[in-house]
Amino acid sequence: MTGFKLVPPRIRSPEELMALAHALEAEAARRYRNLAAQMRRREETRLAELFDFLAGIEEKHAAQIVGRAVEALGGWDATQFIALDVPETFDAEAGNSRRLTPYRALAIAVRNEERAFAFYTYVAADAPDETSRRLAEELAKDELAHAFLLRSERRKAYREEVRRRPSALDRIPATLEEFWSLCADTEWSAARYHQAMAEALPEQTQTAAAFLAAAQEEERDAQEAAACIGQTLPSEALAAPPTVDGALRLLEEAFDRYADIAERSKNEAVVQAAQRRAGQAVHRLTLARGSYANALAD
Repeated sequence: MTGFKLVPPRIRSPEELMALAHALEAEAARRYRNLAAQMRRREETRLAELFDFLAGIEEKHAAQIVGRAVEALGGWDATQFIALDVPETFDAEAGNSRRLTPYRALAIAVRNEERAFAFYTYVAADAPDETSRRLAEELAKDELAHAFLLRSERRKAYREEVRRRPSALDRIPATLEEFWSLCADTEWSAARYHQAMAEALPEQTQTAAAFLAAAQEEERDAQEAAACIGQTLPSEALAAPPTVDGALRLLEEAFDRYADIAERSKNEAVVQAAQRRAGQAVHRLTLARGSYANALAD
């Protein structure tokens, strides 16, 4: 489990909300700058440049929050809230991984934006006044828009990663039979991982239920795909214990893989099958992310 903590504070005024929003953006920028420095020490130039790019985005967001606060609140001064307890919405732990690639780095950035979206949604639901509620909802929409833009960058990085290091799972299937083979492998591997993740979590929790539901759907889809081509599904055990970040990452990668196939395939039957699988993958991902964010907020 990641050490990420999403604990919505009790917001007492719109001024305090905007100060907290500014602090969250500034903290994210600082974390990205630190990761960029770490990547330079490891001579990972492309990752260093990417984290600098992400830091610049967060710094721009922080400046926009200042402008919005001044416009909405008039004489707003963030320095009076310098002692605010800023909640943890940034997953720096994953950013330190030795297995980090530009695609995985952007996936982390997307998750960070989605966590911020969930955070502001909770704040809006518990806002003390109409102005705070409206501003929190606007901030949540901003984070959702940021995540959308970063997903586009993540998709570009995914394609670049596939081009540099092609594998059997990342190729664009030329025929429907090849797609079913890829689908069987993808869904079966994910099903075993998500089943193990559900069993490792406390019973009767939303997160465990979400991963269990994903595992059951993935197993069904894997069996259907395998049956289309007479393929036998393997039964090897997991090489390492599952983690929540790993479980979410599998859902992200499945969606990116199917969406990429749907966009680039020249075979109409493959396109339609990939579009259906992409829709199922994003549905599972949405449910799992939502349940995990709720669990962190409790």
